[in-house]
Amino acid sequence: MPQKRKPPRLYLRNEGARKLWIIRDGTTNIRTGCGEDEAAEAQRKLHEYLAEKFEPKRGGRSAEITIGDIILVYLDEKSGGTARPKETEAALGRLNDFFGKMTVSEIRGKTCRAYVDHRGNTGGARRDLEVLRAAANYYHAEHTLDMLPKITLPEKSPPRERWLTRKEVADMIRAARKLKQCGHIIRLMLIGVYTGTRLTAMLGLQWMPNTSGGWVDLEKGVLHRKAQGERVAHNKRKTPMRIPPRLVTFLHYWKAADAKIDKKSPTLNVINYYGAKVIKPHKAFRAVRGEAGLGEDVTPHTLRHTRATWLANAGVDVQQAASSLGITTDEFERTYLHNDPEFQEKAANAY
Repeated sequence: MPQKRKPPRLYLRNEGARKLWIIRDGTTNIRTGCGEDEAAEAQRKLHEYLAEKFEPKRGGRSAEITIGDIILVYLDEKSGGTARPKETEAALGRLNDFFGKMTVSEIRGKTCRAYVDHRGNTGGARRDLEVLRAAANYYHAEHTLDMLPKITLPEKSPPRERWLTRKEVADMIRAARKLKQCGHIIRLMLIGVYTGTRLTAMLGLQWMPNTSGGWVDLEKGVLHRKAQGERVAHNKRKTPMRIPPRLVTFLHYWKAADAKIDKKSPTLNVINYYGAKVIKPHKAFRAVRGEAGLGEDVTPHTLRHTRATWLANAGVDVQQAASSLGITTDEFERTYLHNDPEFQEKAANAY
């Protein structure tokens, strides 16, 4: 029996001193003109190639419809309208590489577990498989399958419990001041522990309203995590929050300092590197963390856990604490409430 042909996919090929992305379609190779560091652009060109050449089947028997068909339909009709289209498209690319040639009827728990092993990252594999489940559900709702595949997800990873003490935060700030080219980590640290905002949203903060990220309203003392018109996933809410007074003082100082960097071209982003937007702070964060004597369990996301834990330690009302973090009260109670010094005190002393 002949082997099923794989769908078109990207791979890196050595061409002289460079590595370039090409599209492999059977025995045909199509140049993308993209270097190794231009994976996103290469992925876009693959999508364009697929859209031009292939018309996926819409509806039918699960033994005849491939996962590649489902992925292409979802990519064409739905992915651009999701809360995080770039991440969704990247996940669809990975899923297509692994599942694309399989039919819907071939999807089993075993194949899903094989994808988890292939991905090498349980959390990342779970998110990808959630995208596959959404794609299959969308395809079935719009075009009808005779059998909807069962997408088996790996167990959720236990929540991280590492948070920083006030001394550890102070140690990291001192380390950032000491190290060259790490001054932007001071802003990251202070905004993180005073607001609990997720890393991506912090890096997108600007001094004025915009359509690409959140912004800081110093006049009203409110931090808006969401860009104007932005759609947000239900589990990644970006609610506005009241800025703590101490952070307001720092923000006023930083804004005045940023105004002096380049008067002709104003600095837009709150967290910046000599006026330029910070894209990936991880290298500098690791350097500061090492200088402060802290371990690898401290990541930028630890700042969010720190804020939540400090709120619980202070006995802040659950609804207000959860609202300031952009999570539900149930999630706050489940993850952080045990840090409240009065946690279940009345129940423990009832008799």
